[in-house]
Amino acid sequence: MELARRTDIGRVRDLNEDSTGLVLTKSGTVIAIVADGMGGHQAGDVASRETVDTIEKVLRAENLDVSTDEKSDLLLHAVGKANEKVFRMAEQNSQLSGMGTTVIAAIVDQHEVVLAHVGDSRAYMLHKNGLYQLTEDHSYVNILRKNGQITAEEARNHHLRNMIVRAVGTNEDVEVDLINTPWSKDDIFLMCSDGLTTMVSEREIGLVLSSTSMTLDEKADKLIELALEAGGADNISLILLRHTGGSATS
Repeated sequence: MELARRTDIGRVRDLNEDSTGLVLTKSGTVIAIVADGMGGHQAGDVASRETVDTIEKVLRAENLDVSTDEKSDLLLHAVGKANEKVFRMAEQNSQLSGMGTTVIAAIVDQHEVVLAHVGDSRAYMLHKNGLYQLTEDHSYVNILRKNGQITAEEARNHHLRNMIVRAVGTNEDVEVDLINTPWSKDDIFLMCSDGLTTMVSEREIGLVLSSTSMTLDEKADKLIELALEAGGADNISLILLRHTGGSATS
């Protein structure tokens, strides 16, 4: 497995409220996390960082060489712990009131990707040069789109496109989507904050990921570059994993 991770403040924001985590365990399993924080002052930064740290801590303490269902349960438990931590911090400190974060947390080995998802950060799989979105945005405009009230293009440019309907830390309980998919040699798994997907089209992302002339690191750099060239209106964070046919330790 090849790994690449990038984050950039973008061209507009004063603070990078995204946080990422990338851990290679002794068994060769990868823990990957992307969180996009929100809240006043530096609260979004606190929410995303605490979420990443808590999920990492919980998963590092576990045996990840387990069944798909057990991985899903571990992720659900880890996100629940992060939600509890962020919610409690916001309750105890008025400056952090209302803070929250999106999150995608994944357990990845040679056989499969298992992930937990809250918010509008996204995960994609490039398989046989086709790009497939694995997650569904928990956003107001996505609800409108699914109900046929606006088109996909209108959703992309809607003035409320950043309004999410689920987040870690904003309520005592959090609803988490659990997703799993097999993957195989030469597939590329992408996790990213919406600072990438609101700036760069899925077609462009697919073209970069399917390029045969760039290394994985170069692909990560190119995606950041494209988001910045398009305006860089938000923080941009991404993690890329490529299946090489061997474990991440090889």
